[in-house]
Amino acid sequence: MEEQTYAKFSASRVRSVITAPIATLLALALLPRDFFDLSKYPVTTVILDVLFVVFLYVAVRTWIVVIRGPVNLRLAADGLTMRRGRRELTLPWADVSLVRISWKSKVPWVVVWLAEAVPADRVPVRAERDGSYRVLPIGRGRSVRRRMKQAAGFRTEIMGYAGRYIDVSWD
Repeated sequence: MEEQTYAKFSASRVRSVITAPIATLLALALLPRDFFDLSKYPVTTVILDVLFVVFLYVAVRTWIVVIRGPVNLRLAADGLTMRRGRRELTLPWADVSLVRISWKSKVPWVVVWLAEAVPADRVPVRAERDGSYRVLPIGRGRSVRRRMKQAAGFRTEIMGYAGRYIDVSWD
């Protein structure tokens, strides 16, 4: 019996799990100002309002990452498996048009273009405007050095399993 080999990649949510409640508490701490009369200090009021908006933005973004569920990507000789939460899709390499590592907000993402035969409602991640799917953030919550190391590891694995499907240029 031959053992199936594959490479598995997942996105870490540890930093988001820690950051979300802290940012939420800081935003809530900046919200009530009834017991302070800050009408004499308009600059302080503006600074507190800006800090509230910043912490609220960070809290919402990190809670989305926490609630959305873990993202997993498995590469094997017979195909690609995407999983987010309870939704999973396994595709043969013939249904994958292109795989690219694309940079968005200083984070490398695995971006996949699929054949037109694959219905978009079966894919566990949402489609982008150009028809691609941003599947997995590589090294989320990690240092730049570790992020680059993981991106190089992913690139090596995809070249081994399906080298003709990867775009070798980095965005």
